[in-house]
This record gives sequence, structure tokens and C-alpha cells, in this order.
Amino acid sequence: MNTSTQTPSHHIHENLGVWASSEIPLVSVIVPNYNHAHFLPERFLSIRSQTFKDYELIVLDDASSDHSLEIIRNELSDFPHLLMTNDRNSGSPCSQWLKGIKKARGRYIWIAESDDSCPPTFLATILECMGQEVLLSYCRSSEIDANGTHISEDSFYWPEAFDSKLWKKSFSISSDQFCRRFLTQGNVIPNASAVIFRRDQALTCMSIQPILGNFLFAGDWLFWLHYLTNTDGHVCYIPNVQSWFRSHSTTTRALSRDKARASRHISEFCQVDSMISDYQPEQRLRKCQHRMLSPGWDWIFVEYIQRIKPSIFELLIGHGLHGSLRLQFPLRLILSRQVHSHAFPRLSRLIYGACLTWRIGQAKAIGYIKQLLA
Repeated sequence: MNTSTQTPSHHIHENLGVWASSEIPLVSVIVPNYNHAHFLPERFLSIRSQTFKDYELIVLDDASSDHSLEIIRNELSDFPHLLMTNDRNSGSPCSQWLKGIKKARGRYIWIAESDDSCPPTFLATILECMGQEVLLSYCRSSEIDANGTHISEDSFYWPEAFDSKLWKKSFSISSDQFCRRFLTQGNVIPNASAVIFRRDQALTCMSIQPILGNFLFAGDWLFWLHYLTNTDGHVCYIPNVQSWFRSHSTTTRALSRDKARASRHISEFCQVDSMISDYQPEQRLRKCQHRMLSPGWDWIFVEYIQRIKPSIFELLIGHGLHGSLRLQFPLRLILSRQVHSHAFPRLSRLIYGACLTWRIGQAKAIGYIKQLLA
């Protein structure tokens, strides 16, 4: 994927219908696509099958090199839509989001990622949660494979790493509380396709377009942070699975497995961390001290170890990390069993085995002493 920060020129192709009408739809469905020709028929079918019909469809193709444009035109030949195409790849999924949001006319936005899918009740279900003060509403996602087979609806849901009980039930909390408790710790909105949010408030994110243009992996996290910290309101969540995230070899997450992209992935996490510190400058020192002694951000260090696979020397100096995360890493490497077990798996197994042997021996010795005293 080209990661140039220059803005690519684009072309607009209108399929008249809703676009020729003066009526404003309630929802703008935005489908950003890059080389997902194989998944587009199912994605469009899932959109067209929605029981809620008051929406417009905007499709953005980011200079796909496969036959995506042919599929888009064939699948939507009889369906009103707006197609926007780039003449070269933008290198940033969220740049495409912003382009679609700017063109959208609906009150609400649904970013329907081109490789994901959902049941026909998605829009109707999520829109029920969009009360007057709700900025964003989302649902639980389950995972499907490249063939659309459900992997497991009972698999681990990422936000539960931050609160094992909260995401098992419906909730509504203030956007400020949501950010302070969770979103500043990690991206607890793991799938954009599971989210409905307000267009007018999302336009505030246009101010960070130059920054988002440099993000390939963590742009969605930064987008949600900026969106929710600049407007007062509520975040709603429902535990019903109404969205299906597709796991396959060309997802953005999968692309970060080679070392160069993995380094960029971790670097983007570090940049978001720096921006979070800027968001709450009065708490910067206290937060850094708290993180050194708590496991809240250990997940980033585990990702760093798993993706970068640093040498022992690189581990000791935190090579590949920067900012406050680099300062926190050495202490977490010592204090966190989760972190050092990933960094030194053989040593951890030896230590664990030795401790277990010692505890067993201690228990036997205590049992023997008890027998003597009986």
C-alpha cells in the first residue's frame, strides 16, 4: 500500500436516484474499499438487505489494483449510490472516512468496511440507541473467516481486557467518562463497521486530517478519541452481535506482521499515547507513574514484543518504542508477568517451574511435619 501523505485526486461518479432527490436521508452508509473485490458482493448485499431503508450509499475506492471497480458497478448498477475513486492510493483508511463524511448528507454515519458483513437488522437495532444526547452507539462484533464462516461468537472480545463485565451487558455512559476510563487505555471500539455516529460532530475530525493521513493502523483509535473528546454526549453499547468482522490475510491487522509494518504499527501506538498525554496535560506525570505500576498498557508492550520480536539488547533499551512508553517499558518488563513471559518465555517457564517445584516441596514438608506432630 502506498503510504504517501500527498492527497490523491479523486473522481466522482453518480448513479442517480437518491442523489437526484432533495430529501435528506437519516443515515449515510460509507463503504471504503481497497482491493476487496472478493468480499464486495456480500458487503453490498448486507447493506441492501437492511430492514431500515432511509439511507444513502457512498462508495470510496482507494485506487484498487484488483477488479473492485468492475464489481462495484455490476453490483450497484440498479441501486442509487455515489462512487468516489482515487487515482492513487491514499495510504490511510481514515483519510477515506473523512472524505466520505464530508460528502455525506445524513444525520448519522455508518462506516461499513468493505470486507465486513452484518445481519439485516444492524441499522434498525443500533439506531434505536441513538437518543438525543448519544454521540456514538455500537454493538458487539463476532469474527468470520474469508469464506464467511463464523469462527466463534463466544471468542474473546477485545474490550473485555479492560473490564471483564461491562461489555457483557448494555450500557450508556458519558463520552468524557468513556474516554477517561477506557479509550485513553486502548481502542475499545474495535470494529468501525459496528458503529453509528453523528455526522455534524464528526466534522470536527477534519482538523486532524493531516495527522490521520499518516496513520495506517491506529487511525481509527485517534479518530474516536478526537470525536468523543471534542463533544459532550453519551456512548451507548449493546452486547447483541450485529456486526461481523472478517479475518483474512489482507486485513490491516494482518498486514502489520512483517517487520517494517510492525514497527510502524507500534510507532503509531506511541504517537496516540503522546496525543492522549496532550489531551490531559495536568495528569501527565501522575498517569505515567500509574502506568508504570499497573497493567493497563501491558497490552501494547505485549504487541510490541510479538510484532517486533526484538533481541534481548533491543528489549533492554526499548528499541522501537518512543515517548513515555519507552520510559515505562523497563519497569513493566520487570514487574509484569504478562510482559516478561512474552519477552523471555523460556526463562519464565523455568522460573515458574522452579517456583512450582519449591511450592510442592514446601507443601510436602509441611505435611510431613504435621504427621510428626500428630
